[in-house]
Amino acid sequence: MPHPIVEIDELVRLVVDALVEISPQSAVPFALTCRSLEELTLSSLWKERHSFTDLIKVLPNHTWVQNDHGVESIVSGCDFLADCVQYQYPQAIEHDPSTEDWTRLRRYASWMRELHLPPYGKLPDSTLHRLSSNSPGGVLFPKLELLCWDVYETAIPLTSFPLFLSPHLKRIALCGPGMSDISYGQLASLVQIILVLPTSLEDLTIMCGFEEEEPLRDAMSSFLRRCGSSLRRFDSCVRLSEAAIHHLMQLPNLRSWVIVQGLPRIDPPSIFPPLEALHLHEQATVEWLHLLGSHEEGVLHTGSTPTTSHPNIRETLRSLACPKDTIIDSTFLSSILKFRNLVTLYTDADCYGVEGCIFRLTDDNVENLAATLPRLECLQLGRPCDSNSCNTTIASLLSISTHCLDLRVLETHFNTLTIVGDMQRLLSGGSGHGNTKCEIRKLVVGFLPLEVREEDIETVVAGFKVIFPCLAGFMDFDGHWHGLESKLQD
Repeated sequence: MPHPIVEIDELVRLVVDALVEISPQSAVPFALTCRSLEELTLSSLWKERHSFTDLIKVLPNHTWVQNDHGVESIVSGCDFLADCVQYQYPQAIEHDPSTEDWTRLRRYASWMRELHLPPYGKLPDSTLHRLSSNSPGGVLFPKLELLCWDVYETAIPLTSFPLFLSPHLKRIALCGPGMSDISYGQLASLVQIILVLPTSLEDLTIMCGFEEEEPLRDAMSSFLRRCGSSLRRFDSCVRLSEAAIHHLMQLPNLRSWVIVQGLPRIDPPSIFPPLEALHLHEQATVEWLHLLGSHEEGVLHTGSTPTTSHPNIRETLRSLACPKDTIIDSTFLSSILKFRNLVTLYTDADCYGVEGCIFRLTDDNVENLAATLPRLECLQLGRPCDSNSCNTTIASLLSISTHCLDLRVLETHFNTLTIVGDMQRLLSGGSGHGNTKCEIRKLVVGFLPLEVREEDIETVVAGFKVIFPCLAGFMDFDGHWHGLESKLQD
């Protein structure tokens, strides 16, 4: 007779989850100690998987084969072993699993809530067909909630998506380096996937190399216009119709959005969702910041969605990424400063191929930025260039380190032509030492125009240690900072 404590599922679940996290290899023996523990333990152990391999290996050994590369492909009744798959996928063999074997496989599949499919390996079409035909309704994972598919043309084809189309799906990510190389056949499959996605999704990420294709744009736009208040994250480089953008701008629970195009021509809604993360892609413009930052707290209503009051996006936005062609000037700054609770501010802008320097702020501008956004943990204002034509000096670094005490990542422009004199004035008290407790350990730097004399290295390093007491090194692209870094690490 089991101990009464094992009849309290909530308590047993806490114990089991802790065991699986700390020592997963001990979970199976633990499950075998008591029949009442088996279901809870194995369901916790199988909650998250990173391939089909473990699932196929619950079948009898004679239905799959393992070679030097590991388990290679799955069940089959024929001899198409030429298509064998390397790495984490089983290979077809001669004997079919029995009905009981399929029941066992489906039982394990029903425990899986999160599945991450890697980009390598290829399951034979016959294998995928058998999986589908031996799954009720063609769905192998009936309780799957998260699907992260690192898509590659030679791996599991997108046509197999129905295997994963669980009614409980909440989060889907179709991405990976292979998505930029998928064929037009795969593109057609992707369009079909989008058309059958559940509109109850909370998180959708699709990154591929066909952003401009009209069928993909139409399918994605149609899907998004049918989405309701459940959608919290939409990350995709697919261009959308203006109607779809307008609909997204009214979703009350949207928290993360990647925008890849400019402002729609149609009138925007008077209130926007309380976004926490916003990524303006290359074809988007900073005009979005003016628009999103200009709205007050209010009430959002969209179609059948209940009227919802929510905070102003200017208060909720925590992460902002700006497009590569952003000019870092006073206009940019005035837009950014509306979002006072930013934790991450990132732009991939650089000066290569651009006339002049894209960084046009002054030391006073940077002081204003740092004082207004003291919660920043990551500040990346474009890769420092080698022109040394920017108007900011080490005084801007001191402002950042004084105000942004939680900062961990910093990439910004500062002029190094006068670095020795600037550091001397800093150390003599001419610029003020501030109260810096910033814990930056690596500083991204630009071109050092001349070799700092040996007698000046100690001064420059001492100045950097005043600004960033925890500084351990520089990340540069020309090796000119090596002498300073060596002294810094002494």
